Amino acid sequence: QLHDHHRQHLERVMEACRERGPRTGADLLPVLFTRKLDLHQTTFAMGEAVAHLHKLWFDGHLRRQRGEDGIYRFAIT
Repeated sequence: QLHDHHRQHLERVMEACRERGPRTGADLLPVLFTRKLDLHQTTFAMGEAVAHLHKLWFDGHLRRQRGEDGIYRFAIT
């Protein structure tokens, strides 16, 4: 179940990057988590979003670019 859950989230991340262009971890919170999150939950959710982005980046599915604002954005390769 956990593997299926992560696989679904990875697919959602790829879809968001494909349809909406470069995404940050914060951009993906509403994509991955449909319920309202409190501050504590948001902290864990951000970690999960960034972990999914890094997995897809390391696997070669996304490219990572740091903007002039210092924020990393991930886009389809």
